[in-house]
Amino acid sequence: MIRLFDALTPVGEMRVVGGAVRNTLLREPIGDIDIATVATPDRVARAAREAGFHVYETGLVHGTLTITVAGHPFEVTTLREDVATDGRRATVRFTDDWEMDAGRRDFTMNALYLDRDGSGFDYCGGYQDCLDRRVRFIGDPDQRILEDHLRILRFFRFHASYGTSAPDPDGLAATRRNKALLANLAVERVQHELMRLMGAPGAVDVIAILADEGFLLPFLKPPLAPRSFRALARVEAAAGRQLAPVLGLTALVGFDIDRFEKAARALKLSRKRRDRGLAALNASRDMPPRSAPHVRKLLYVHGAQAFCDGLMIALADGVDIIDVPRILAEARNWQKPVFPVSGNDLLRQGDTGGPELGARLRRLDAAWRDSDFALGKDALLALDRAHLEKDG
Repeated sequence: MIRLFDALTPVGEMRVVGGAVRNTLLREPIGDIDIATVATPDRVARAAREAGFHVYETGLVHGTLTITVAGHPFEVTTLREDVATDGRRATVRFTDDWEMDAGRRDFTMNALYLDRDGSGFDYCGGYQDCLDRRVRFIGDPDQRILEDHLRILRFFRFHASYGTSAPDPDGLAATRRNKALLANLAVERVQHELMRLMGAPGAVDVIAILADEGFLLPFLKPPLAPRSFRALARVEAAAGRQLAPVLGLTALVGFDIDRFEKAARALKLSRKRRDRGLAALNASRDMPPRSAPHVRKLLYVHGAQAFCDGLMIALADGVDIIDVPRILAEARNWQKPVFPVSGNDLLRQGDTGGPELGARLRRLDAAWRDSDFALGKDALLALDRAHLEKDG
């Protein structure tokens, strides 16, 4: 980052802004580092290229460039003010006024700046709000929401991530007054916020508000099950696991496969997320494991991830499962055994290919699983020969 400051400071003052400053104060992990500057994008780009950095015009219409230094990306954005907003996008113009740039941001804790020397700049009271872990809109909450409707969900997501007490009453009241505006948003933006929210430390109480007060009606049809979400979060925490957002969604729809599939389509979940949710729900239907061999059989059938996810769902759904820590430990150390028989092995024993060959393989696979994977190749081929002789 020092190299970036060295290259860009000559064309205009620059400061670190937003999440990196906030998370430093909160002693939270720092992700992306965003930079604000008074220099216009063209001057920033020219100086960065002259320094040998790669420049990508990722958000040029809003004054944002992504600059990579030694493979690490930094977003560098020119100070700006809103000219017009419609709740989904904004038209901006550049400025050199730091306080004006701060005033257009969403929450006070996101409007903190830090210069190269470590001096901090706080125009909106964000420093104290960070110390108090209070998520508070800058200025008039209703106006901030009208500028960008997604800030309703961001308010809840930030509170779930960083808040420690009840939500800021003024902010909460504004989200309630304006919740109908969420229907105007692109579902992809909603999904992004909702998934991040579900994985946050304080998601349980926030999800209860969103579900009970109809914030999610444009995207998830009732009834929703915040109690199931709470139960899943509790068993995941007891198991030392972090709640995966997609599993939170399975809970929110009451662990119902059909409703999960509808929710996945409504929220346009990625195939990877949708498949994980479906695999977990299907695995949960086979719970509880009845014995150590049954654990291994279910691991083979569902795979370790789906097995563990399904175990957590079953626990949250009231299934009585004993010795969960031992089961999870076995799942973590489990390596899928290799079925010792191939189709060619069976063809050499007689009969032809086609559907019957597949049926023979499935029959032997089932016998192998039932033996706790103890039957070897010779024993399995002997079973196959016996079956052929019986049918013949």
